[in-house]
Amino acid sequence: MSNISAEKDIKSEIEQCGYSLLRASDLHISDELRQSWLSLTIDYADLPADEYLPGGARYRFRRYGRFRFSPSDGALTRLPHEDYFQRAEINSVTGGIIRKFAPLLDTTFGNRFLHELIRFNFAQFPIEVDAQLREDWEVHAHLIRVTADFRGQGHPTPEGIHRDGAAFVTVHLAELVNARGGEVSIYNDERKLLTAFRLENVLDSYLFDDRKLWHAAEAIFPAAPEHGAIRSILTFDFHFPFVDTRKEIRAKP
Repeated sequence: MSNISAEKDIKSEIEQCGYSLLRASDLHISDELRQSWLSLTIDYADLPADEYLPGGARYRFRRYGRFRFSPSDGALTRLPHEDYFQRAEINSVTGGIIRKFAPLLDTTFGNRFLHELIRFNFAQFPIEVDAQLREDWEVHAHLIRVTADFRGQGHPTPEGIHRDGAAFVTVHLAELVNARGGEVSIYNDERKLLTAFRLENVLDSYLFDDRKLWHAAEAIFPAAPEHGAIRSILTFDFHFPFVDTRKEIRAKP
């Protein structure tokens, strides 16, 4: 059995509907990889604050990094860190500005579960163009934690209906503590609501074609008001073609 596998035809669902919802119960991960996943989740406790929230709010924390991915052999190469940018027409809140986020930790770049999840995700995409299976892609990996307490809600990133500006995007729930809300909505290109669901168990995931769909996630708030709420995700943006020409740093296996 593969290190990561699923009991559903994700590729067909994305091809037919533009998205696929994958529950953690349908996802099979080897015991060895589960240890790598647990190591990765430790990183969420030390994410720097997102400095680009409306009104100077402080409820979101994040790191991000970039890989070069070769579909032919599954090789992943770490790329130099760079600033993050999204166009205003796909992100109405923080689009159109250059944002500086902290890079992933070296241990995260080398995490085996992270690598295998990128490979698993890519294998689910309905790609029919031969060049996209031969040529390299750029993959952005984001670790994001949103918090909320009695003082206010925490908004997933970015606020409102948006696109991420990639070919395909995958979102995986990493942590959910005392949190209500956070419902995910999927829209077609005319912004008509297609479906809504909530990620409730660690590694509940959804994968989608970002060129065809829009999406949004509701704010979270504490289920028990006397305690804080947390919702953390691991998300990947898959970009084609790969155009980075700067020096690359080989990721550890």
